[in-house]
Amino acid sequence: MILRFLSAFYGGMKSLSSGFYYNWGMTYARWGQPAKAMYYLNRAAKLNSTGAQIYYQRGLLFIAMGQPEAAIHDFDTAIGANPQYLEAYLNRSMMHAIAGRHEDAQNDVEKAVSLGADRPSLESQIAELRKQNG
Repeated sequence: MILRFLSAFYGGMKSLSSGFYYNWGMTYARWGQPAKAMYYLNRAAKLNSTGAQIYYQRGLLFIAMGQPEAAIHDFDTAIGANPQYLEAYLNRSMMHAIAGRHEDAQNDVEKAVSLGADRPSLESQIAELRKQNG
């Protein structure tokens, strides 16, 4: 009985702590301080390895920092935690297109469209990225 209580208490504290770090990470990201934002989002991810939103936001931060491969990895994790995460598919498709992995980008487009994304606008964005990146 005591062990169940302590386990639930510890789990609750991890969740609260993860939320604290996530909120500070988002605040620093809005303030244009990516290094501090990354520190806090890393702490949040360490405490909540299944938090799709944490990984999605950290993926966006990686994009802003010019690290598309790291962004793809975080979008993969976000999608693994929430297979219906439309925005993660959209952003991952863009990163695949930038990296020249057109088949992977198209697979993400198909999944995003099945979740409700607008195919014509998404495909035009992908085409523009392909044109920009050769």
